[in-house]
Amino acid sequence: MRKINRICIIGAGNMGGAIAAGIASSPGFSLRNLTVTARTQETLDRIGALYPGIGVSLDNAAAAAGSDLTVIAVKPWQAEAVAREIKPVLDYGRCTVASVVAGVGFSEWSEWLEKDGKAPALLRIIPNTAIALGQGTTFMASCGASEDVIGEVSEIFGRMGIVLRTDEGMMAAGTALASCGIAYALKYIDAAIRGGVKIGFGEKEARQIVMSTMKGALALLEENGTMPQKEIDKVTTPGGYTFRGLSAMEENGFSEAVIQGLMHSM
Repeated sequence: MRKINRICIIGAGNMGGAIAAGIASSPGFSLRNLTVTARTQETLDRIGALYPGIGVSLDNAAAAAGSDLTVIAVKPWQAEAVAREIKPVLDYGRCTVASVVAGVGFSEWSEWLEKDGKAPALLRIIPNTAIALGQGTTFMASCGASEDVIGEVSEIFGRMGIVLRTDEGMMAAGTALASCGIAYALKYIDAAIRGGVKIGFGEKEARQIVMSTMKGALALLEENGTMPQKEIDKVTTPGGYTFRGLSAMEENGFSEAVIQGLMHSM
């Protein structure tokens, strides 16, 4: 069984940086086994200051050499160049390559990374930015990876939230619901805060009220194991305040707007 000790993250942008933060904060993980790359020294200096002992590099190939898990977290238009840059130094007998790049499939990665007729074990991983706080939702698909490797990578990312294994065909849907979904959830919170200001609260006070209310709503679902509509029904009296508010939201397309947002994210 291969053991994942050394991890390299190529690209320290929003998502790569969030993954690095989550791994670095995981209990028992040694920072000397994690290397992160970026295009600017400024970014590397910031990461190094946050996590003393973490490896940082401007050289993708040097960072990936000898890694057991190489996570590629760059923009889609940079993916092929990065793959071809690191390919010569990867040991396919030990290294699994995990892509966090949206819209780039296993067929492309296999083509770009092929050498001597072989491609490495591949994973596609789509987390959301809450992974930095250990509250991530991560979708994972595999191509040529053993169950041992999949299990170990799932365990690593499972320390930073929940991991859902799926096939590649569902990765776009996972991106819409969980990765883009962070922004959609925050959009409701933003609208609720602005609405709170309109009905008389100060901005900071409205923010506190809305955040506390959201935590309470999630706690109800988690504690009772219910679907949202059941909890909605408990507080909705026909003709009452909640009923009138929900009716106005639906008349203005609330639910359909959310669904259409998800559909257009794919």
